[in-house]
Amino acid sequence: VPAPDFPTGASIMGLDGAKKLYLTGNGGVNMRAVTHVEEIGGRKGSKKSKRTAIVATELPYQVNKAALLEKIAELVNDKKIDGIADLRDESDRDGVRVVIELKRDAVVAVVQNNLFKKTPLQTSFSGNFLALMGSGTVPKRFTLRKALDCFIDFRFETIRRRTAYQLEKVSARAHIVDGLLLSLSSVDHVIELIREAPDQDAARKSLMDPANKKLGLTKLQADAVLRLQLGQLTRLNKDKLTEEKKTLEESRIRLQDLMDNDTSVRNSMVEEFEYLKNKFGIPRRTTIEIEEGELDEMDLVQNARSVVVVTRGGYIKRMPLQTFENQGRGTRGKKGTSNSSEENEIAHCFTCNDHDTLLMSTQRGIAYGLRAYQVPSGSRTAKGVPIPSVLPIKIDDVVTSILPVHDFPEDEFIVVATKQGWIKKTPLKAFEKLTSRGLTIATLTGGDSLSWCQKCVDGDDILIGTSQGMATRFESSTLRPTGRTSRGVKSMKLKPGDTLADVNILKESSDSEYVLVVTANGYGKRIMPEEFNTRARGGVGVISTKFKKYTSDYVSCLRVVHEDDEVLVITSKGVIVRQKVSAISTQSRAATGVLVQKVDIDNGDYISSVSIVPSYDEED
Repeated sequence: VPAPDFPTGASIMGLDGAKKLYLTGNGGVNMRAVTHVEEIGGRKGSKKSKRTAIVATELPYQVNKAALLEKIAELVNDKKIDGIADLRDESDRDGVRVVIELKRDAVVAVVQNNLFKKTPLQTSFSGNFLALMGSGTVPKRFTLRKALDCFIDFRFETIRRRTAYQLEKVSARAHIVDGLLLSLSSVDHVIELIREAPDQDAARKSLMDPANKKLGLTKLQADAVLRLQLGQLTRLNKDKLTEEKKTLEESRIRLQDLMDNDTSVRNSMVEEFEYLKNKFGIPRRTTIEIEEGELDEMDLVQNARSVVVVTRGGYIKRMPLQTFENQGRGTRGKKGTSNSSEENEIAHCFTCNDHDTLLMSTQRGIAYGLRAYQVPSGSRTAKGVPIPSVLPIKIDDVVTSILPVHDFPEDEFIVVATKQGWIKKTPLKAFEKLTSRGLTIATLTGGDSLSWCQKCVDGDDILIGTSQGMATRFESSTLRPTGRTSRGVKSMKLKPGDTLADVNILKESSDSEYVLVVTANGYGKRIMPEEFNTRARGGVGVISTKFKKYTSDYVSCLRVVHEDDEVLVITSKGVIVRQKVSAISTQSRAATGVLVQKVDIDNGDYISSVSIVPSYDEED
């Protein structure tokens, strides 16, 4: 019995209250309505744009729906809760549905927390196990164990009393059946005695006469014989009585065993409970939500490999990596998301393990922490869920970088870079306690935006590529570690109109590393890292790739990979190809590369991102 189960469903927050209630007999549980986030409005042919809504489908026990709506409306009118645009009840015979429509600039998590705090969407249900004992005049407080023991004792006594009653009935019937069988065995003598008797009382006395060695019935047996009809004096009726006597004897033995043996009573009790469970039992309606500090939720989640996709429209989802099997170079690929509109274009796609912490940074320099398994899962063609329903990100902010982090060692750093070329290094340990509430990770000025987050140690090199095909490499130790909120320094000199395309970390000792360059039109190649000499930070850099003539192309990815790696190449329309790095040829910096993936350039498609499939141990 983990916690109470209520007929209205809802959720119980934590187990501490239930444990106190069950162990002491007095306490309460915190209950919360079951809610989810929906996108509503925006029908075809309608000018009304889509809005986010919080929908409550299960309310806490004893919460009146009309009073709840009135309370929310009152708080909104008094401006004690902001961000709510509309409130309506769409409940029908299929169930409860309370729709709370939000304003466009509202943060879902903030509004939801305010509703839980200030309205009956979250409430407390108190319990007190107090009952009258003995003669009904002595009040006593029970624990759950004592209440169950008392109930079991009551059921034990009830079964014994019921058995005693049934045993008495069976014995009485067996006594009568014995008399009837005795009479049928001397049926001629019985008929003669009854015929000679002047009345019924005299016949009864004759049947009960102790001197009569053939009969000598009791009063109950004699009355039963006198009630017999002539049609019952047949051999068939005698066989029925013989079978009944056998059945009564079996029942008497079973009932007598229940009277003499306590174990038999308990076994009977279990059988009755099983019968009631099968006949009246229903699945649990009230779910139990684990609060922080009670149970590590990761212990309940398998550390599987997943692909996380974020679209430009602000939607996020998680898919099993097995969804995408290995394919050959130059193939069309599979859809990794719906491409029905521009907002479904892929912005980020990466692979990770479900226990990893996702360090999600936005263009405004705010970082959020989220476990990978907390990202809602979806199918390949599903749109996903709005990011504001997972993190309290403002409506006009955009997630620009997501870094999966397994642990937080003291000798590792976070390298952060912006579109305009600013770069900084901060100890990774500073983000160990990062939560979904967010922290400032960099200070930005002049319309700049934060775009990259990478991990490194002091022995690594930093490789930076630009959209116009330039690249530079410098030692990470030349970057002085700074605080979380600092701006950083210039990484390289950018030509007019050029911006950073990618930021990577070259490990100190790795013989099988390559630099993978992929352009927006789908051309790519591998380059030996030795072709990028280490230079001083802040220089112009060297050419990383050349583009096909008479085409408008630019660098979409400049990524450090290994010979045995696999990559996911994603287009803006959501087409995904998984292929081996070894299938892409190695060329010089001045080469244009080979066709890595067919891209529908005529319809505006392009390579938006490239993700490396991580290595995975079975032990994980």
